[in-house]
Amino acid sequence: MSKLLRISIIGSGPRGMSVLERLVARLIKLENGEKVEIFLIDDGHIGTGRIWSTEQSPFLLMNTVAQEISAFSGMWDGKEARPGNGPSFAQWWQMHHDDYSQFGGYAPRAYYGEYLLYVLSAIERTLPPFVTLHKVSARVESLDEINASQLLHLSNDQELEVDRTVLATGHPINRLQALEKTIYDFASTTPDVTFIQGDSVADMDLSSIEPNQKVGIIGMGLTFYDLMVELTIGRGGRFIKKDDGSMIYCPSGREPRIYAGSRSGMPVPVRGRNQKPFNYEYHPVIFTQERALNIRQHGDVYFDRDVLPLLEAEITLVYAETKLRREKGELVAQLLRENVIKYHVDSVEGVNTLAFILGLSYPIAINIYHLADPFKGCMFPSIGAFNETLYSVLAADYAEAMHGNIGSPIKAALDVIRNTRSVIRSFVDFGGLNPNSHQFEFINKFNPVSGFLSAGPPAFRSLQLQALMRANIVTVVGPSIKLEPSSTNNCIYISSPNVHNSAVALNVVIDARIPTTDINRDCSNLTQSLINNGIFIPFVNKNDDIEFETGGVNVTPSPFHPIRANGTIADRLYVLGIPTEHTRWFMQSGSSRPHKWIDFMIDADAIAADILQGSDESGEYDANSDKNQYCAIARAL
Repeated sequence: MSKLLRISIIGSGPRGMSVLERLVARLIKLENGEKVEIFLIDDGHIGTGRIWSTEQSPFLLMNTVAQEISAFSGMWDGKEARPGNGPSFAQWWQMHHDDYSQFGGYAPRAYYGEYLLYVLSAIERTLPPFVTLHKVSARVESLDEINASQLLHLSNDQELEVDRTVLATGHPINRLQALEKTIYDFASTTPDVTFIQGDSVADMDLSSIEPNQKVGIIGMGLTFYDLMVELTIGRGGRFIKKDDGSMIYCPSGREPRIYAGSRSGMPVPVRGRNQKPFNYEYHPVIFTQERALNIRQHGDVYFDRDVLPLLEAEITLVYAETKLRREKGELVAQLLRENVIKYHVDSVEGVNTLAFILGLSYPIAINIYHLADPFKGCMFPSIGAFNETLYSVLAADYAEAMHGNIGSPIKAALDVIRNTRSVIRSFVDFGGLNPNSHQFEFINKFNPVSGFLSAGPPAFRSLQLQALMRANIVTVVGPSIKLEPSSTNNCIYISSPNVHNSAVALNVVIDARIPTTDINRDCSNLTQSLINNGIFIPFVNKNDDIEFETGGVNVTPSPFHPIRANGTIADRLYVLGIPTEHTRWFMQSGSSRPHKWIDFMIDADAIAADILQGSDESGEYDANSDKNQYCAIARAL
């Protein structure tokens, strides 16, 4: 290290905090270390970022059980928390609040914000004497590279010169285009019509929505459920659980009328009741890292042809062994997996054959695209008829979720998507797929379906939605929704071409879809300055004459330096998480496991290590070399 090392971390949410935790954990181990100054910078809440603000509504919940989460990079020894050794989120929750059992293990997001502040406090308390941490409440407006340092221009008119910068910013707010811009422009010039742009619900201003006003929600993912509760129990309503396990809703009278819709017309299914211990690990036998790296090394990989069949076979295996466990016992279920390994089975057909031999009497056919789009091609005579059908589907999904994520064949099988994300990354990251396959088969087609089927809310959200549907507070318009502004009637009509007479006049439209990563559309002044300075460019997946510009920042493999427009590496900068989405996959993950490091913590530690070890001068970057390097890194992990 130099005599004084100055480090800035831009963004103090979970990613920025993980880098800080690993930096300090490593610095603690240094003896007689040289001086280090760390600047933790956020224009929201230092230590939580805006998504995990402790001031948000208590009704907004996480969709990962608390026992699976830790922001410390090591198991807790029960002593005073310190970097590398601290309580998991579940342990902290049980120590600091008395409502752990009330949420089925799914914490309010504000609690996670409190936990992150607890982690920050532990870091500050144990800083070595040669390390100073500055908490800077400001927005970084631009970044200039000056010789071997960076000059940060802050929103408070101050400038800060540092030696290393970690960019750990979160979800973007994008420049509107297409339908969103049309609706925004219409709402801006039309009395009594409001459009609320996609964002975290905690940052949406819902105060202008009046009781009984007709509100349309575009998209029915996790943000839809957040909006659903904020506009109901967030306004004083109550859910009461009946003896039969169902819920009824007691309105406050302040609720609007909610009309929701999406491409599929299906709200994201709920998670199976958690039956897995905090240290659960799934070990695939078909969809493995070894197969992924072997296929990738041969090149010209297509997702639908080379990747999806292996994933489907693994999903089928878990479904079959769960069924066998229920019907034939544990030993028979184990025998199926052993036979898959013994006979090198790698297809759905092969799994079905072995399962049939062991007693399953019919073939298993799990089509993830059908599961995510159950009403495709269906026509309904009315909104009422569609909602009756949807209600039955939601009730069946909830019943399945109650069997648990080990006991339910379908919920256990779909957890495979979650549990094999690192394998998918080995196929996909840094241009592993053919460019056309990457764009159309993976990002456009598989990516939304994988999130839909594997990242749902806790199961009781389904009971709440069903209760609201019965109370006529929430109505789902149908699949393939259309939005049409009407200047004549000063409203926006929402309708579904699959549902007759479904048009509803809306006063308010809320975009509940997660903004996609596209640095060219990102409204952030910092992002645009990095683009203008040639530091950020989008990653382009190239293969012969085919090119796909992804929208994610072009970075090297770990420790993720941006690759400048001139082809050199900005080796004193690091980009972690959401800005690199599409260059890498599933960067929205915001936590590690209590018992082991997953990619999230591995990435943070790699950045911390590189900062403290120093870097060589920037050099030319070879994209082909990168692909080989990535394969080597993935193989080592």
